[in-house]
Amino acid sequence: MILADFQISNHRKLDSILVRLCKMVVAGQQKDQDLGMVASAVLDPDNRCVAGINYPTQDGHRVHGERAAIDRYHAQFGEIPAGSIIITTCSPCTQDMAERAGINCSNLVDEVGVHKVYAGYQDPSQERIRKKYHLEISRNPKIQQLCKAFADTFLKDELNELSFLGSPCTKDCSGHRAGYAWSQSKGGRVANSPWSPSFNNGSQLHVDGK
Repeated sequence: MILADFQISNHRKLDSILVRLCKMVVAGQQKDQDLGMVASAVLDPDNRCVAGINYPTQDGHRVHGERAAIDRYHAQFGEIPAGSIIITTCSPCTQDMAERAGINCSNLVDEVGVHKVYAGYQDPSQERIRKKYHLEISRNPKIQQLCKAFADTFLKDELNELSFLGSPCTKDCSGHRAGYAWSQSKGGRVANSPWSPSFNNGSQLHVDGK
């Protein structure tokens, strides 16, 4: 491991990739609103750039943008080499989320050995989170504004009212959202999980037509 593994340069190039990722989010929403509001890419030292977007799985979970990009890179090129960078519209998540497929994205970045992350917007709840990689946020105000607008669509529950479709949440609303998405994928079933009442409540909200 060397210092260069943590140094981020060529911000103009990274901003151009962020613009492409923003366009991916907009195009995804126009095509299928089940796609998420975070897009990410892996850029390796050979300038191979592989992008992915947050998407739902058949079992009601969601593959976050960083994992989608990492999985696609692995499928095309194998292991991610040293010196690579992850570009993402919103900084990697750190919280526990019932709806997420796999570990949180910060731990995933560490797991695959990437030491540089460049984001369009930083989730304010993550400002004091300790991480092994170096994170920089774009200085381009237009990119920041657009990426914040994307992030606000899924952060507002945690940062503001802590409720989901009128149902109170405790720590966050991820359980309600996961249950709601699961019920959608199952054609309107009510969950009966012994471990997550919020998941069950979310599925009931969908069945109730909320």
